Amino acid sequence: MNDDEIADRLRSAKDTLTAVDLAELAGDLAGTGLTQGIIAMMFKRAFPEIPLRVLLDAGAWNRVSNGGMTDEEFNALFRPWLGGFEPGPGDARGQ
Repeated sequence: MNDDEIADRLRSAKDTLTAVDLAELAGDLAGTGLTQGIIAMMFKRAFPEIPLRVLLDAGAWNRVSNGGMTDEEFNALFRPWLGGFEPGPGDARGQ
């Protein structure tokens, strides 16, 4: 799957997945696993309206670095642009 196809998949899932889920999907589809580089590159390609500063700040997420950003904080960081889905009580996505 090429980068444009991955970006298309991310855009189509935007309203049904959290930012955490979208990041995991990007890593899976890229075949490289989840990294800060994959998040920055694929999110910027799929969602160009997200400022570069936000993508760089996402590097503090504890799944891609030793930063202290939790999954909830990662979702909140992207909520202004990817706010279509918020997990409800008992929904494990985004936790």
